[in-house]
Amino acid sequence: MAKKFTILVIPEGTNRVNRFSLPRIVLPMLLALVVGAVGMAGYWFHQYHALQANLPDLRNLQDQARRQEAQINAFASCLSDFKQQMSKLKSFNRRLRVMANLEKPANTDSVFGVGGPEVHVGGSGIKLTNTMGERRVMNMQRDLDQLTSEAEAERSIQKELAKFLQERRSVLASTPSVWPVHGWVTSGFGYRISPFTGKRQFHAGLDISTRPGTPIVAPADGVVTFVGREGGYGKMVAINHGHGLVTRYGHLKSHCVKVGQKLKRGQRLGAVGSTGRSSGPHLHYEVLMSGVPTNPRYYILD
Repeated sequence: MAKKFTILVIPEGTNRVNRFSLPRIVLPMLLALVVGAVGMAGYWFHQYHALQANLPDLRNLQDQARRQEAQINAFASCLSDFKQQMSKLKSFNRRLRVMANLEKPANTDSVFGVGGPEVHVGGSGIKLTNTMGERRVMNMQRDLDQLTSEAEAERSIQKELAKFLQERRSVLASTPSVWPVHGWVTSGFGYRISPFTGKRQFHAGLDISTRPGTPIVAPADGVVTFVGREGGYGKMVAINHGHGLVTRYGHLKSHCVKVGQKLKRGQRLGAVGSTGRSSGPHLHYEVLMSGVPTNPRYYILD
């Protein structure tokens, strides 16, 4: 059997013959190469058409992913708002407890405790791939569960407070729960550096700065027990609200009440001034419980 193939090439118009000898194994190799190339071309042609057919599905998946991302962002925003509202609710409940003379919550009470290990969330619901998106949803779901529990607890507290306060409406009406004047609190309750002596000194109330002549109103029902000048307070008015509560108003420009007069919450008692030991027009507002100065902010609800 021949071991080689000979190919004769005779160019047109010449008598010369070109002879090429190839090993016998070359022919099947060339044939296999051609078949392989055709097969590969067919495979990639098929893949191309499959990809073209799947492009609409891929676009739909991309659109769906974008919509899910937008929904997650919206959920996160709502969760943040929920946290803020819950914080306000807890603060409001805390003030109600103070007004009702109930036990004041411990300072260690946190508004919310969020965090902890990222555990697997089972059951039905949003299920993404095990990516940052999934962990984000898991964290939000955990925070939401905790906020829901907080909300239920606060609702229960409010129901009890509402019942308690309903039974003590007269006490509530006599509790100073609104601002006597609106302005800027330039000095709070507690120790401060005195603007007159430069030394550390206890400040028994709130200094609320505003324009001179601004009306001052009673923050609760009560009876006027003092009208006149009182040392560094200048012109002062004092109101006894009963149940051990007394409020005092210093540095007045003028007053429009008299001793023994009964006042209702919101009724005018005088005007802001700068009498007595004062560096400018403002109201010095005090709340005393059984003769002991108390932070007026504990009682202000509005």
